Amino acid sequence: MAGVSHCNELRLVLLGGYRSGKSEMVHSFLNIKCQSDQMTTTQCVKMEGNIHGRKIILVDAPGWWKGDQLCDSPHRLKVELIKSTTFCPPGPHVFLLMIEADTAFTDKHRKAAEGHMELIGDGIWNHTIVVFTKLRYLTAQQYVENEGENLNKLTQKCGNRYVGFDSDLDTEGSQKELFSQIEKLVAENNECYFYVDAAKLTGMEIKLKKVEERATARERKVFEKRRKLEEIKNADAKQTSSSTPLNIVLLGWILSGKTLAGSVILNAEISFEKTVKCVRTCGEVNGRQVTVVDTPSWWKFLPHQLNADSIKNEILKAMDFSPNAVLLVIPADTSFLEEQLEVILDNMRQLGENIWSKTIVLFTWGGTLGDKSIEYHIESEGEALVRLVEMCGNRYHVFESLNDDHTQVNQLLEKIDEMMLEDTLLNSKEEHWGDKKNPQETEMLSEWLWAEDVKILINEEWERSDTMMKEMMKTMCPVVKRDKSIDTPLEFSREGIRAGLFVNKHQLKTALEREWNHQEAVDVFRIQHRKEMLDVCG
Repeated sequence: MAGVSHCNELRLVLLGGYRSGKSEMVHSFLNIKCQSDQMTTTQCVKMEGNIHGRKIILVDAPGWWKGDQLCDSPHRLKVELIKSTTFCPPGPHVFLLMIEADTAFTDKHRKAAEGHMELIGDGIWNHTIVVFTKLRYLTAQQYVENEGENLNKLTQKCGNRYVGFDSDLDTEGSQKELFSQIEKLVAENNECYFYVDAAKLTGMEIKLKKVEERATARERKVFEKRRKLEEIKNADAKQTSSSTPLNIVLLGWILSGKTLAGSVILNAEISFEKTVKCVRTCGEVNGRQVTVVDTPSWWKFLPHQLNADSIKNEILKAMDFSPNAVLLVIPADTSFLEEQLEVILDNMRQLGENIWSKTIVLFTWGGTLGDKSIEYHIESEGEALVRLVEMCGNRYHVFESLNDDHTQVNQLLEKIDEMMLEDTLLNSKEEHWGDKKNPQETEMLSEWLWAEDVKILINEEWERSDTMMKEMMKTMCPVVKRDKSIDTPLEFSREGIRAGLFVNKHQLKTALEREWNHQEAVDVFRIQHRKEMLDVCG
């Protein structure tokens, strides 16, 4: 939707994926020094400046994983995207969609951009200019011509409005061309600005208020429970001592940050190697002996029947270490849907119904929460995540960073001690609803027995892509141009596949796309991050 503005100011909103260059462009465009330690944008940031005598308002919105579908982005990101229009009332004249030109632009990137953009509202493309960053020695036109059909489809949605902007090269020329494009679009739209329907914003605010109320209630409830456990612990010297050795097992889906979490707990060197067997690491934390057992990861979107055979065996082997605590690692930078809950329950069912009394949900990438609490994230994601947390006795923790600040680790160990005390006091064998199978679920499990050949193909392909990532890490080349077997999910010809997986083959393809797309986005992110760290170190 659009309204008319007659004031002498330009209001702009920047959108794009992680590390697309949004924040750098804001500072360069407004000639503001960018702090070297500035964190990734987690919430909308408003900045103002003056160019050619005209007031400029720039709103930098949080980015999305470039290959993820909209449904896989956390709810709070979706809220920030919609709210971005309210940071420059009465509404933005132009949206700048940032796309980095040093990675291939594929069908998944186009769909991700379209999904996140169109969430904001109808008619957004009439107010959008595509801005290419990291072009280096190509012009914007050359990049569009060379990149192919998917990028052409996207630029056509914007009326073929695009421009290159490189904050490292020819900044003055980039600014001039971009400013010219902006003024041209504003003139074409008769200075009409974009605004989100007021009823939509009102409805969103009502829902957010309820989320915040539930988050506050959850925080209060957990605090009260921990206070009572602390009183019991202080009154009984026989209870668990903070010097007692701890055995911790890490579980989670692929790319959840599980291995990184283990490194943070023991303050050990961070490894990006894929965990294929149980890895047992011992260390000392504040004078306390702590053993962490990392396990191979299961799929995020695919059923447990498609895991490699070794994963089940290695997870069971980890339980031989008699863990005091199981940390179920879940990243806070993604959505948590019913399908993720079902996958987790299926993978943990083999460990027995009592496993939940030893489990704490550990959220990674907590730095993406901004000023929102982890309770807000739990409540905003909805019923599936709430049910999981409650199955774990409302025990959860968040790692906000991978830095040397060990406060977050000390707090985690305190929660583990409290859980051990609670387990001793209750010693209950309550059944959890997650351990019960309904007739429909049992029927589906029997059908999945046909999927053995699919499992082999998928795991072979994942191993191949993991090898490619390691090679890219060595060469520091973030350009991902994979062949058809990666960009397009594997083709299966046997009719048994249909019965052995989901309702139909299309659902299998969709799940595979989501697994592979997220892996590729994270791989590129890791390579870029490592390259930047090496550049800083000289």
